[in-house]
Amino acid sequence: MNWKKFGTTIGIMWLAYLIYKAITLTLLYSFDGLQSKPYYEFIYFIIVVAITLVILNWTKTFFKQKIRFSPNIVSLKQQWSILIVPLFLYGIDTFAILPSITKHSFYIVMATIASALGAAIFEEVRDRGFGGIGLALSMENNEWKPMFIAIVTSFVFATTHYFNLLMPNAPTLVATHQQVVFAFFMGMTSIVLYMRTGSIFYSILIHFLNNFSFWTPTSDLSQDNGWASMLIFYALIPGLYSLWCLRPKKSEMNLKYLPAKKSD
Repeated sequence: MNWKKFGTTIGIMWLAYLIYKAITLTLLYSFDGLQSKPYYEFIYFIIVVAITLVILNWTKTFFKQKIRFSPNIVSLKQQWSILIVPLFLYGIDTFAILPSITKHSFYIVMATIASALGAAIFEEVRDRGFGGIGLALSMENNEWKPMFIAIVTSFVFATTHYFNLLMPNAPTLVATHQQVVFAFFMGMTSIVLYMRTGSIFYSILIHFLNNFSFWTPTSDLSQDNGWASMLIFYALIPGLYSLWCLRPKKSEMNLKYLPAKKSD
């Protein structure tokens, strides 16, 4: 294990998030009611895209690697079934509400897209892209490496959601706990898509579909939906899916597009 590279990876993942959170919290507390205004989503989008561009530059600077955005269609054709579970879990609600798009103004639709796409791009590039590459370069290839990368990146991704408690219109503690659990297992499924295709495109797509919900003044607030259904549909099912895809028998497939650690 290259602990220096490991520490750099985790440190920069957190640094990028803390920069984002410091900027957005400063804005939200400086302008009363900003969180409940649809135009904030466009400001948010600009902030996260700007930080994402910095992360892409850091990826090239620290790791001499690029995060691939273009769909790897050839790879997906060979294993198209890996998309079934993520699309069902994180896209079915979006597909259900899309017919009602005509009921909303163009302004609200664009605010919704800005919110969902901004989070998807920023978090997937930071946690699956930068995090996945950095951790892949931190340790030698072995059968447990994909699982290790998935757990660590998903843990960082999930725990950052506790900072939502600092927002002016913060979710309840129970809702935040649920969001953290939800995010961990969603992160596990997202890293599977990134590893198997070598492209961040599919994890961004799934993340976008999950976040897409027509904007309302309270749409940023996580709701307590009850633990039973949440644990079954958004912990047990994605957990089993991830374990199956990341099992040691498939390590060669999961490591195919990740950079290998160079000899020290």
